[in-house]
Amino acid sequence: MLGPERLGAGHRWRQAGQGLKLFAACDKHGSLLDLELHPANTDDRAGTLPMLPRLAALGFQGDLLGDSGFKGAPFAAAALGHDIHVAVSPGGTRDGHFLPSGIRWVVERLFAWMSRYRRLNIVYDRAPDLFAAHVWIAMISIISRRLVAQTQA
Repeated sequence: MLGPERLGAGHRWRQAGQGLKLFAACDKHGSLLDLELHPANTDDRAGTLPMLPRLAALGFQGDLLGDSGFKGAPFAAAALGHDIHVAVSPGGTRDGHFLPSGIRWVVERLFAWMSRYRRLNIVYDRAPDLFAAHVWIAMISIISRRLVAQTQA
């Protein structure tokens, strides 16, 4: 059962001269809920739209937190169609100072955890579904290590 959870932005990987962007939705603890792979030139909102019905089917309710790449009335209306509210977290001020937002760092931490897996740093697979499978395998490994550490403490 899912409570109010948060959405993560994208991260880019390189594939033989081409770019690949991974859009990840994670909960407030950094566990991967859903992912979507698109070319690197895909807009954040367009890349996230296919995840909205799947998140709603999982029982996702609450705020969808993203950076300024998720601003816009059409995206907010599409999310509201699935009973998901979009909350945009400001990334900085007009004079260039960074504004930390604690929950937003959860997504960055998720990408940092995944970057520890060599297989995910360079995309060797030609089929996107194979790369997605490696991402899910890495997430299973991450969660299982966290569970073992929690039970031993």
